[in-house]
Amino acid sequence: MHSVSLSSLSSLTIHQKSSLEKGGYKNLSDLLLGTPSDISRTTRIAPLEVTKILEAACRECAAPINKIKDLPLEGEEKFTTGDAELDGILGGGIRTGMLWEVVGESAAGKTQLALQLSLLVQLPSRLGGVLGSAFYLTVASQLQTTRMEQILNTHPLLSPSLCSFANIQHASVPTIDKLIFVLSKSLPQYIHANDQDSSSRPLKLIVIDAIAELFHTSKRTTTQFLVERSRRLSEIGTLLHSLASKHQIAVLVLNEVSDTIDRGPAPLDGGQIGYKDQFRWFGRADSVLGEGKKEATLGLVWSNQLNVRIFLSRTGRRRFLEASERPRKIQKSISATSSNDSAGDQDAVLIRRLTVVFSSVCDPASCDYMVTAEGISVIPGSAILLAVRPEIGTVAFPGSAHVSITPHGDLTQMRNVQVAPLDVGHVVDSTAVDSRYSTPDNEPGDEWDAFWERNALPDCAFEEAANLTEPS
Repeated sequence: MHSVSLSSLSSLTIHQKSSLEKGGYKNLSDLLLGTPSDISRTTRIAPLEVTKILEAACRECAAPINKIKDLPLEGEEKFTTGDAELDGILGGGIRTGMLWEVVGESAAGKTQLALQLSLLVQLPSRLGGVLGSAFYLTVASQLQTTRMEQILNTHPLLSPSLCSFANIQHASVPTIDKLIFVLSKSLPQYIHANDQDSSSRPLKLIVIDAIAELFHTSKRTTTQFLVERSRRLSEIGTLLHSLASKHQIAVLVLNEVSDTIDRGPAPLDGGQIGYKDQFRWFGRADSVLGEGKKEATLGLVWSNQLNVRIFLSRTGRRRFLEASERPRKIQKSISATSSNDSAGDQDAVLIRRLTVVFSSVCDPASCDYMVTAEGISVIPGSAILLAVRPEIGTVAFPGSAHVSITPHGDLTQMRNVQVAPLDVGHVVDSTAVDSRYSTPDNEPGDEWDAFWERNALPDCAFEEAANLTEPS
């Protein structure tokens, strides 16, 4: 609409067009951005006539009103994650037309999931795929083809006859400007050329691994830096949403975490919530003890660009799995998992935690998972719904914020569970503080005050020390 010339509008008279042009109003955007009083003063047109001109221009250029039933369905296409339990948590799988984020610390399994999805998107519909292709963008790393080949050969749904590396394009985007160029120029051209080739599969997945690395800096963080970062993040988010909605592509962005630092609440006016308290609702996971020690990077500006945020956490827990808890196949864990195993607990599986912090297509939920040779595998029966978030400033113990409710997606068998009793190295003290015996660790008051009360020096000691320091 901004490029519509006023001279092309049939609803305006020749005299009106001439007066508007003399006043500097050539395009419709110039006219709509000006106030009626300014237009009247610069064009010498009566205010009442200016109002009529604005109404006529808006009527002529307004988009037609469509009924909801006539609009095309968007975002209904989805493909499997390769795990039935995880599909249920996410509302049926990875939905196209949306911007997904997977955030977590190093070795939590973010890249494993991205590689897994790059293969699964190629599956036919009978196996949960969409017969699509993927475009994998890396910032500071290389595409892990060796690991991807391992997933291809071990996952029960995948096979070389159904999936191929030829359906996965790769590009490196080491700078913000390079990423913006690829999203605004290269990818649209590639999608157009790909659509013209009947033998090529449509692009259905874009992966960025990992966006936070673009904003690493050794310089001091200033207000100007944060403002510029917010501007570039908004620009990147707009481009990603444009590609996702126009071409029905699922966009998966990997992000990093930072340590949380909880300070005392800052004094605010009544009814206001500080930035830290706001971000706790959108940037952290609090389903098990210790999970809230990390939070997503890039702040609320980036969080507002997302449709779904999935948080992956390294809990340090190990589980002796029952036969009913084991997925279809448990292969030997990959190096990130098995390198921490000791000879004494070879049967104990290293457990990680997946939490849906927020989503527009499913309810917030959490589950235990492990990384195996075939990729991400959710432990059956470990999924729980997070119906209520913990209050600001409180610690979330396992099960404290979980209730069984009916989810929006395909997840219908979630239940309220506690941390499994067979977990190794993960013990939660559920004893109420008021019922414990008094110990030096939970005595009321300041511990140093209590120490000096028990070990107070007599007054004469200070007098003797003073006498020793006086010159004789």
